[in-house]
Amino acid sequence: MRCALYLQYFNKDLPRSKGRRLPKKILQNFTEERLRSILEEARISYEVRECRYPRVPWQPSKMYVLDSNLKKTSILKLIEKKLS
Repeated sequence: MRCALYLQYFNKDLPRSKGRRLPKKILQNFTEERLRSILEEARISYEVRECRYPRVPWQPSKMYVLDSNLKKTSILKLIEKKLS
């Protein structure tokens, strides 16, 4: 199953209404390198693409397209657990 993770999900400066999916407190130590290492630890293959997030189209961003049997919410909970 394929799913997409936009970097806006992890942007501590965005409100949840604009796309942030995790608590601000946890995102204080978030980096893209950390996200990659978490995905590699979980053995989730991914591809990075340049894109624009629909809720914030004026900001260029990146999207991680994941190949995994897990659902997106499960992956986000895994990332949240590893960041905290």
